[in-house]
Amino acid sequence: MDNGKQTLLEILSIPSETRTIEFKRMGSRHESIEKVLESIVAMANTDGGILFLGIDDPEKTKLNGFDRIFGIEENLEFYDELGQNVKKISPPIPSIWPPELMRVVEKKVRIAQLIVPKVVDGFRAVENHVFIRGEKGNRRLSPQEIVHFAYIKGFEHADTEPVDVSLRLLQTQYYESWRKKRGIPEDKIEIILEKTGLANLGNKGEYRPKRAAVLLFADYPNDLMDTKCSIRIFQYSGKIEMIRETLNLIGTPKIFNGPIIKQIIEVHEYVLNLLRNGIKIPSGFVTQYQIPERAIKEAITNAVIHRDYHTKRDIEIKIFEDRVEIDSPGLLPFNITPSNIGVARATGYRNDLLVKHLREFPDPPNLDQSEGVRAMRQTMNAVGLYPPVFLTYPVLQDSLRVILLNEKAPGEWDKVFNYLTQNKYINNKEARSVLGIESEVKMSKLFNRWVKKNLLTKIVPRSKSKRNIRYRLPSIG
Repeated sequence: MDNGKQTLLEILSIPSETRTIEFKRMGSRHESIEKVLESIVAMANTDGGILFLGIDDPEKTKLNGFDRIFGIEENLEFYDELGQNVKKISPPIPSIWPPELMRVVEKKVRIAQLIVPKVVDGFRAVENHVFIRGEKGNRRLSPQEIVHFAYIKGFEHADTEPVDVSLRLLQTQYYESWRKKRGIPEDKIEIILEKTGLANLGNKGEYRPKRAAVLLFADYPNDLMDTKCSIRIFQYSGKIEMIRETLNLIGTPKIFNGPIIKQIIEVHEYVLNLLRNGIKIPSGFVTQYQIPERAIKEAITNAVIHRDYHTKRDIEIKIFEDRVEIDSPGLLPFNITPSNIGVARATGYRNDLLVKHLREFPDPPNLDQSEGVRAMRQTMNAVGLYPPVFLTYPVLQDSLRVILLNEKAPGEWDKVFNYLTQNKYINNKEARSVLGIESEVKMSKLFNRWVKKNLLTKIVPRSKSKRNIRYRLPSIG
């Protein structure tokens, strides 16, 4: 089979539209230039994606296989008009048009793959409206949402914003250790902070520190600014968070404040001590945590340095019997998406000023871009645990959750995972063939277990037929 036909069959095997995939039949009366432009803008503003032009949506048609292909020839006028109207997107998305054309010999037509990159420098709009992509379909943002999303996506940098905090409150032991480590001679703090980019001189001759300076040096930054920058730690009995008259919390939640380097060090120590001691479960046994220290440290450090410091919410660490969850405000910034996190190297930092100066402390934490995620995966794999799970938009609206499962991964998981990295989708029959399992019920139980742990995403067809249920990795959106 030639590569072109193989690629086409892979496209037709996609069971549904997703956050990053959309099908457009050019001649359908349901389509319009405006809707296609909305999808392009929404994908660009979210995680990028592909629009397949000339193929009917598998969930809106009863046709299957090559019968779903109508080609751009069904309405070339529509196709040409779309090419002209792409210019309405503001600011322009470089090199987005023309799309890649693929000839379908069997139908004597062509389909188009319009590849939409994730934008990293600001929102794109059409007719002055900004859209983002949901699990399926697009959503228009209100003016208030545009401001909020600009921060959580990293278009706006909260760490560089001046704040109304007295400079004398920054002259702490942390400031002194940073100054001495850099070899900066003693001088007025305002002069040093201005020279190092951590303060601005206002029009009236007053110095104002930037948010990064307060986070780096102030004893109580959370009390000095109109945002939140603490870390809260919760420990639970059992595997779920129960909201009832009696909560299943163990003890009182612990809150860590202070300069961020102090938070990182103290939270590392506190969480690791909790995990070493384990949780006493109802049967009387004490849960033993196998999650590697390196994975815990990397997850906590990443949460602190990559979070959005504009959103008024603390980082939350939740320790359950079977896992540790770390929630931090902010979506994946720059070129990072759920499908390439830990693989692609980030083109920048959300909090570049903060990270730049955090490196200058004695014994700074590991701050290498993307290396932390790789280390988490490698150390979890080395002890036979499931890989880290990353949940973000649209499952979570404005945050990133890292889940470290305290459970050995069975051999079946490795085989299914390897299959999915090559084929993207799998059904019960295919999985049984891969694993050598005869029982359909047994395979369904394994799938349900992995879906419950957020390791797989279940795709239920419009027909609801169990035979056509498929599964994919959550990152392949």
